[in-house]
Amino acid sequence: MSTGFERIGSDSMLQDHWIRRLVAFIIDNIIVGAFTLVIAAIILLPFIVISVATSLPWYMFNPLSFPFFAGILSVLYFTLFETYYGSTFGKKIMNLTTRKLDGQKPPLDLAFIRNVSKIYWVLVLIDTVIGLATSGDPHQKVSDRMAGTTIVSTGSSALSVLATSSATKFCPYCGHKLPKDAKYCLHCGKELN
Repeated sequence: MSTGFERIGSDSMLQDHWIRRLVAFIIDNIIVGAFTLVIAAIILLPFIVISVATSLPWYMFNPLSFPFFAGILSVLYFTLFETYYGSTFGKKIMNLTTRKLDGQKPPLDLAFIRNVSKIYWVLVLIDTVIGLATSGDPHQKVSDRMAGTTIVSTGSSALSVLATSSATKFCPYCGHKLPKDAKYCLHCGKELN
C-alpha cells in the first residue's frame, strides 16, 4: 500500500482534501486565538492592576502561559464542536465534516483522541506528517487512525470542481470518488441519498 506522500503529488483529490483541511484549520485557529485573547485579557486584568499597584512585573502574576492556554482551548473547541455538530466553523466553511469510519459523528472520547495533538502546533504537524508518511488511508492523520475517524467532504470546493469531471461525486461517509449515478458507495457500502 502506498503512502500519502507518494500519492499526493499526482492525486488532485488528495491535494484538494489536504488544502481544504489546512484552510479550515487556519480559520479555526483564528477563531480560537481571538477567543483566547479575550479570555486571557479578562483573567489577566486583575493581575495587571495588581502589578501596577505593586510595581512588580505583570507576568509574575500570570496564572496561565498563553500558548498552553490557547492549546487547551483549541483541544476543547475542536473536540466539542466535532462531537456535537460534526464539524467546526472552519470545516463548515470548507465543506468538510468529521466522521467515524461507520459514518456517524464521533463521540466525545474519539473526538478528544483525534484532537489532542492540537494542544501545540508542532504536535499537529508531526501527527499529519507521520499519517502521510505511513501506509493507510492518506486522508487520515495518525490520531484519526487511532480514533477510527476521518474527515470527509460534504460538498465541492473550487479546487475539487477543477479536479473532477461533472460525472463524479463523493461518498459523504468515506469521501471516496463515485460515479455520478451511484446509489451505494463502492468503497464503504453505505446507501447514498
